[in-house]
Amino acid sequence: MPLPRAEDRGARREPPASPSAGGPGGAPARAPRPRAARRAARRRRRLLGLALLASPALVFLVADVARRGRHLLTFDRLHAAGYAATVAASMAFWAVLLHAASGRRGVMRRVAGGLFAALFTLACGVQGGFHAFYNIYCSIDSQIHSRSIPWSLVGTLPLGDARVIAHFALAIGLSAAALRLCRRAVRPRRLSRRITQALVPLALVGVTQIPVSYRVIQSSSADMIYFHGVTAVVKEHLGITDDSPDLRVQRRDPERVPRLTARPARPRNVLLLLQESQRADVTCVEHDPACDLATPFSNAAAPGRMPLLQMRAHDSTTAISISNIWSGVSPTERREVLHSAPLLWDYAHAAGWDTAYWTSQNLMFGNARLYVQDIPVSHRAVATELDPGADLDYGAYDRLLTDRVIEEWDELVEPFFAVVHYSNVHFPYVSDPRHSPFQPSELDKSPEKNEHFLNYYKNVVYLSDMAVGRLIEHIRAAPGGDRTVIVYTSDHGESFREHWQLGHTSSLWDEEILVPTWIDAPEGTLTPEERASIAGAKDDFVWHLDLAPTFLDLMGLWDEPSLAPFRARMMGHPLTRPERTVGPVPLTNCTWLWGCAFRNWGMMQGPLKIEAREWDGEFHCFNVLEDPLELTNLGEQACAPLPDLARALFHEMPNVTPPGRPEVDWGE
Repeated sequence: MPLPRAEDRGARREPPASPSAGGPGGAPARAPRPRAARRAARRRRRLLGLALLASPALVFLVADVARRGRHLLTFDRLHAAGYAATVAASMAFWAVLLHAASGRRGVMRRVAGGLFAALFTLACGVQGGFHAFYNIYCSIDSQIHSRSIPWSLVGTLPLGDARVIAHFALAIGLSAAALRLCRRAVRPRRLSRRITQALVPLALVGVTQIPVSYRVIQSSSADMIYFHGVTAVVKEHLGITDDSPDLRVQRRDPERVPRLTARPARPRNVLLLLQESQRADVTCVEHDPACDLATPFSNAAAPGRMPLLQMRAHDSTTAISISNIWSGVSPTERREVLHSAPLLWDYAHAAGWDTAYWTSQNLMFGNARLYVQDIPVSHRAVATELDPGADLDYGAYDRLLTDRVIEEWDELVEPFFAVVHYSNVHFPYVSDPRHSPFQPSELDKSPEKNEHFLNYYKNVVYLSDMAVGRLIEHIRAAPGGDRTVIVYTSDHGESFREHWQLGHTSSLWDEEILVPTWIDAPEGTLTPEERASIAGAKDDFVWHLDLAPTFLDLMGLWDEPSLAPFRARMMGHPLTRPERTVGPVPLTNCTWLWGCAFRNWGMMQGPLKIEAREWDGEFHCFNVLEDPLELTNLGEQACAPLPDLARALFHEMPNVTPPGRPEVDWGE
């Protein structure tokens, strides 16, 4: 076949069609773009892809700036560098997952996409919802004691709450949008896709190893704080770590309280002022015009108080005390009962009363938040809302708590039940040299400085009492203040080497369980019979378990027929009525609500008291009226039948003596 001539070959070459020329079928032909334009388009696509890969981390960063912008500006150089490092780690982590999920096909595309959607939704939803609730991020402090990995994954948040639903819905939407856009715009090449897919396992392991700042300052990206906390919980459950050896509060599942009809004997509101770690012997329990103890401010603000000089807690542990006070259920009940018993707010709400709970306690400590997270209240504040940098032990400043309650007090609708829960009288204590009248004063635990240390503690009580007294004065001057009955008590006391130990939770001696308690009721808020009954209890042996019945009676609910099944579980009796709790009552720091560092148990009936700790082979018996310092052990027989009842209720104690326990002369 002859080759075409040169002129024929040239004739077949047609010049490029002009933009106006028609293409096949008459359609206009697209002109090829110049090389520079194609390069610019590729750059724009790459930049868009990078922005999309960085977008999950940027979501956390922008949200954090919106929530904590002022706080972020307070970081010093070290914390700012740490924050920047965790933001960079966040960007790398989410970018690896998204890049691996952006391929056009393959199993890893689906696996990486599922991981991204699940992890981003959890981290973003939990941290947004948690911050809306507590003004800080969910961290190891609020996770480590969880007995459920599934619940810890969602921060043990109330998933039916509108704020939580909104944050999870937003997180789901953002994760779906990021995944969809990346799959359209990123278009990873085969080699880069394979590299990032190989990096996915490393990224998942790496995110569990990143150190974070999770307490007080929280100078880390919110998602990294979340993964750090979840990792800690998983390690606990696998036995890799032992950072939560003792039982702590889990989320309550309260029984439903039917609709109740309140019939109080007089129109009144009810307020509980609950102090922390406050000893009776540093408090003017009975009004004293010349009060020279550590509570002159509350003493002056409530001169008409009715004192209860023999009120005792059943323990020296806050979590157990608040359960006793707010539920009325014995601390020796089963776990299911302790976590399902309604609290006073539940009863008040069922009766149509307004309710409130304000506290300067840091409820991140030991899962304490879960005990009150679901109570029905119209007003609530916890330490981290008052101050996101609240100390884990002593909480936010009590003066801030008083400020918040004063700010919101007039918003309560009568009748109401409210609790104001202070916290600064807890080691390491909050003091102010400008308000420290008890001298010499030192925060020094050495035995030779014990009196100085006790004075320091008194100054701490004094400073907290300034906040309490200011609140009482405001309430009494506010509308409705003359219709508000105030009940004041402390969760437990504090020891200062009276029986060789310091602090609380370690024993059941009176320095730890004899608590200051009084009731202040303006004229007209009590019937003559109710007032006479409370006044008559001044020197009676009364108990924290009597307080829930007392509150229910003040709210006019004690005789409500629908309350009968709940009332049957309550050991105590209303102080507003003549009948007293005269049977044996349990004492223990070890319950299914809160475990103890070492076991200790006891029992009281009137002035007779027994106590023992896990290294004791028998109970020690005391008559606290004849021997208020509990120095003379009378022997088990003198307190019969309490030892046998206690053994049946608790168990036989092993005779195990820990190293360093001093010899104790019981005066036998």
